Amino acid sequence: MTRPRRRPTLIDPRLAARVSITRRYLVVAGALGIAATVALVVQAVLIANIIDRSLLHGATIGAVTPQLVGLAGAFVARAACASAAELAAARTSLAVTSTLRRALLRQTLDLGPVWLSGERAGELSATATRGIAALDVYFGRYLPQAVLAVLAPVGILVWVGWEDPVSLLILLGLLALVPPTMIHFGRAAAEQTARQWRSLGSLSSRTLELIQGLPTLRAFGRSDQGRREIEGASESLRAATMRTLRVAFLSALSMEFLAGMGTGLVAMVLGFRLLNGTVGLSTALAVLLVSPEVFIPLRRAAAEFHASAEGQAAAERILDVLAEPVAPRADATTRTAVPPPARAAAGTAVSVRGLSVSYPERGAALNDLSFEVGPGEHVAVVGPSGAGKSTLLSVLLGFVEPTAGEVLLDGASLAAVPVAEWRAAISWVPQRPHLFGGSVADNVRLGAPKATHSQVSAALELAGLGHWLGGLPEGISTQLGEEGLSLSSGELQRLALARVVVRDSPLVLLDEPASHLDAATEAEVAYSLEAWLSRRTVVVTAHRSELVARIDRIVELSAPRSEAVALGARPPS
Repeated sequence: MTRPRRRPTLIDPRLAARVSITRRYLVVAGALGIAATVALVVQAVLIANIIDRSLLHGATIGAVTPQLVGLAGAFVARAACASAAELAAARTSLAVTSTLRRALLRQTLDLGPVWLSGERAGELSATATRGIAALDVYFGRYLPQAVLAVLAPVGILVWVGWEDPVSLLILLGLLALVPPTMIHFGRAAAEQTARQWRSLGSLSSRTLELIQGLPTLRAFGRSDQGRREIEGASESLRAATMRTLRVAFLSALSMEFLAGMGTGLVAMVLGFRLLNGTVGLSTALAVLLVSPEVFIPLRRAAAEFHASAEGQAAAERILDVLAEPVAPRADATTRTAVPPPARAAAGTAVSVRGLSVSYPERGAALNDLSFEVGPGEHVAVVGPSGAGKSTLLSVLLGFVEPTAGEVLLDGASLAAVPVAEWRAAISWVPQRPHLFGGSVADNVRLGAPKATHSQVSAALELAGLGHWLGGLPEGISTQLGEEGLSLSSGELQRLALARVVVRDSPLVLLDEPASHLDAATEAEVAYSLEAWLSRRTVVVTAHRSELVARIDRIVELSAPRSEAVALGARPPS
């Protein structure tokens, strides 16, 4: 979908609204720019006056000492303004990047895994890291230069018009060509940078997918295909980068030409007028000294605009993500009490009433689903692939908003309970558990950070990993690679079961918990967990439910209508 072109502005209004420091920063940058311009004009006037008095009137060093002191003061004041501007830019850049990173992470967590599944993880990661880092150039160099490019030429032109109207007309004539030039190349640069950023995002996404899918590609002998895809994405990024640089070079060339023409014409006319005696040496020198300063801020602003274009493109992407609507959740004033983990021994009740879920891309996933789960009851939700089993668990976890109907936990509606407190009463084993870079203990403690070493070890024993744990060189302190590549699928699932045991919540959700376990291991784990699960409410979705030894009822989902059929208790095996 083509995004509407936004009207060019110094700062995206959405960025200014989210980071209030940007408005204060513009005020500071403006004040410093005015002070630096005044110091520049004073500097030029004093230099011209010193030269005029020394050359034409034979003034001694003592006679021009006040002017020399004033000149030194002007130099110091200008340097102080530059240093203050750099400090303000650095502080603002740090505040903005930190704020945006936190906001992006918070928004991604609020949008949830369903939204994230439709995004390119590599591109989003590049935006959150390199993209936000590129905003340093935008705030540290472009913004102060852009403010200076607006204020400095205006102030200098006012002074030039007061001293020499003829030079003012020459400068205004050349300056009239600057806005169309900057607008033309600015738009071209924005378009090319946006293409370059999309190419970079595509390369990041493809590289991440290749790394994640490398075992599959090698198993099927298709690693060359992955290599060709990366080469193609790299070539696309190279071409986009060269087009962006071409625009930047042409922009710099045009600005240099206009600046050179303006300064040269002013110098030529002042020279003829000096010969004719229609202008004094002091005035001519002062005007000539400040004439290049009319164009220098504009040239630097144009150059910094191109250097900061990547940060601007990243900021637009970040702000688009932050503008994504998040489903409203109950706040602290409307929340309903949720059973705390201490009630685990009694279990909890779940009520699903008229639940329907539809996705824009693939239509209805659940249709008018209703069933009850009593405290301590074990219910299996079965059905063919695509019947909506995982969607049901996503609703229970608060990842998906139902299209119709409601879910209640001990009589409290999910819509009226803060999602964090709702999830505090739930433990979950997904189909594909994720391991993070860290130790075995760190990964098991994911849902219970204060769990002791003994609790972690006991949970691993219950999950059937006691023998595996005994073979690790450092026990539960052994470091695991990201995503647990050193573990088998069965070990990964059992580690996720250990997380559930340590979390010790009253409601346990299991999504295909035995899909990667062989029959012997499944029976062993089921026997170990039987006593622990007996004191909790369990909802398990599976093609088979042997891991949960006791099943009280079965809820069958039939595709494609996803209607629930409650069956009687399964006879003991």
